[in-house]
Amino acid sequence: SCQTMKYGHSYWDELPDEGKKAASKLGYTKELWDADKVPESCNKYWEDLDEKQQEGAKEMGHDQKSWNNAQATWKNNTYLLCLSHLCFVLGSIFYLRLAMVSIQWDQYIRAHRVPLNVLAEDDDDIWEEWSHEHDRADILEYREDYWVQYERNNVLGAFSYAVMGFVELLLNRSSCTLHKLLLPLGGLIGMANALHYVGSMMKYGSAVSLTFYLLSCTNLDLFFAGSAIECLVCYAYLAGFDEVWLLYLDLLACLIWLYCALVGVAVQFNFSIKRILGRHQKSVKHKY
Repeated sequence: SCQTMKYGHSYWDELPDEGKKAASKLGYTKELWDADKVPESCNKYWEDLDEKQQEGAKEMGHDQKSWNNAQATWKNNTYLLCLSHLCFVLGSIFYLRLAMVSIQWDQYIRAHRVPLNVLAEDDDDIWEEWSHEHDRADILEYREDYWVQYERNNVLGAFSYAVMGFVELLLNRSSCTLHKLLLPLGGLIGMANALHYVGSMMKYGSAVSLTFYLLSCTNLDLFFAGSAIECLVCYAYLAGFDEVWLLYLDLLACLIWLYCALVGVAVQFNFSIKRILGRHQKSVKHKY
């Protein structure tokens, strides 16, 4: 990383004035720096930097050797970045599927007019008794299928986000802080919650997991927006609200997460293509 030589453990507001000026010469902004993202100059070899960028790199503590050594690790980091983006996309898809399954279940139970006192029960005998009384035996099968899909998508979504969080820790191991542990911890809590708890305990576990997702955000970006909406929905359920619009708000949050993940893939793909083309042009130039 461009920033790890001298100021890698500091947030932008903690940098001295000379540090901010040096970072700005490389193309850094406060948003990029605090999000551990890099400007385009950090994907170039020393020889491809212009005079201003080389000056900024020197002021950051780099020389030609250290800068090019950092570029040599680019390939390994690219694999990790691809894994991180893949987990983000998959996790967002699983959570989106979870939201859609919940909406389908809500529509089903409303169409069959299942009373609230039955919905609040986890006892299979109570559900079976109600289904026989109202001649709706198919609801037991539908309920079983719903919970299987709910648990599967919840676990896979949380697992994907946990892996994404741990990969991000590997990518930023030189500047690892407790704050960066929140995302993988949130994913692990979400997995444990989906596998071991039911009823009100599941709501509390989801609240903790989603709060960790929210607190892991370093910027007011799309992931923050999606996490904030998810927390709002979860806290509303804990407060006793059970409105249909909460399900669609949950769906909106998952769509925001998925959009954010796909944008990240597009940006990484763009950087990779530019880097590959740049190296190709450089080799051609040296050849002739």
